Amino acid sequence: MNRFLLTDFSIYRKDKIGPLATGCCTKLTGNKYFTAAGTYVAAIEAALADYLPAAAIKNPIPEQTALLAQYRKALNAALTAFAKYANEQYPADEAALLSTGLELSKERERHTTLDPPTKRSLTDGTEADTICARFTRTPHAVATEIRYTDDPSLPWEDWKTVVTTKNSVLLRGYKRKTEVFVMFRSVGGDTDDQPFSEVLSRIVQ
Repeated sequence: MNRFLLTDFSIYRKDKIGPLATGCCTKLTGNKYFTAAGTYVAAIEAALADYLPAAAIKNPIPEQTALLAQYRKALNAALTAFAKYANEQYPADEAALLSTGLELSKERERHTTLDPPTKRSLTDGTEADTICARFTRTPHAVATEIRYTDDPSLPWEDWKTVVTTKNSVLLRGYKRKTEVFVMFRSVGGDTDDQPFSEVLSRIVQ
């Protein structure tokens, strides 16, 4: 998976954005990858010319604070424009992108197999004829899938399904005194084929 330059410069602190932008302009001078980026460099330098003096003022008055916010917004926009341009020019060349002095996005963590959710339990539901399935979602999972049935001999593909991002869910559709069988698995990772937990069961009250 290709990594690209970050394009959101609002995430940088006040004391970091100036050196970052200044360093970017320095690295783009004579840069063999970006010989046609002069317009972008000029825009960053113009924004810096306004921003750096304003950022250096100690104990600014409200008007100066407002101006600093405007200058910071303009500097962010100039850096974003260049970063997007660079990403378009070199979508698969990290060396070229790193030569700008800007930061690349982090590598995507791979979590091929996710464990089933933990602390699984079944209790009486808060409504009549329901069972409450409780669990703790696995780290890196985007949701939890619950499969349930009153006939555990069925293939798991034929069990009823609920997918939730919460840590509990009410299971419905069965009459009192029916034994319901439940299993859980995490949703996410690099595959949809995640392992199920062992089966729990409870009788609907």
